[in-house]
Amino acid sequence: MAQQDDKKSEIMGYYRERVDNGKYCTSPDFNLREVEIEHLSKRLKDGIKVLDVGCGNGYSTLSLASKHQSDFTGMDFVPEMITAAKELRKEIPTKGRVEFQVGDVTNIQLPEETFDVVISERCLLNLIDRQQQWQAMRQIAGVLKPGGLYLMLEGTLQGLQKLNAVRQQFGLDSIPEAAQGYNWFSNKFDEEELLAEASTIYSEHVETQRFGMYFFIARVIHPLLVAPENPKYDARINTIAQQIAGQMPNFEDMGHVALFVFRK
Repeated sequence: MAQQDDKKSEIMGYYRERVDNGKYCTSPDFNLREVEIEHLSKRLKDGIKVLDVGCGNGYSTLSLASKHQSDFTGMDFVPEMITAAKELRKEIPTKGRVEFQVGDVTNIQLPEETFDVVISERCLLNLIDRQQQWQAMRQIAGVLKPGGLYLMLEGTLQGLQKLNAVRQQFGLDSIPEAAQGYNWFSNKFDEEELLAEASTIYSEHVETQRFGMYFFIARVIHPLLVAPENPKYDARINTIAQQIAGQMPNFEDMGHVALFVFRK
């Protein structure tokens, strides 16, 4: 338990250091972030209650609330991120009501069966082992109304493996599952394990949305174009990749994040 607490403190420290790094502070690939927000938005509507767990500085929450006249609650375990979210709320006009609070996805202190939709966007992959991840999925199911949706946008091992297989074909280095000094704690899901566990918690796996088109352009074509220079997140080709992926999201199921939709 002490070791788990130490790792949790290290992860919290990692995100505390990034609070002041702008609205995309939790995800430097801002074009990919916008693709994700667009596809999350397509699965929302007006007049519902939405919980965004692991909301970070609230950018995704506020972006979704700017598109839908619904009630949004953003929750994160880093108090400084919630403070930043409340400040960012002053800058982004919203249609929906938005509130932010400190909370832990493995122990959600909210009334049961409250929300029509719960979103996690790269939240559960920050949990240190499978048991905590499964616990979080159960906690999320507890606050969902019957028939409610869990929009689980998280990292997958299989998607990363498929991306790396293509990169290797063209002489590009593999992207590691985690990198020291960056996302050393990243705990991506094995999809077979995930779907098996989800089947014990949720009544239906509705769909899986992948973003292979963005990854193919941004992680294969882009680095090939600029080699031997390193690709940059703000390159125009990534903006083009975002535009294409908005309409044609998948290609060969590659990419280290995917959106799993489960119904309670």
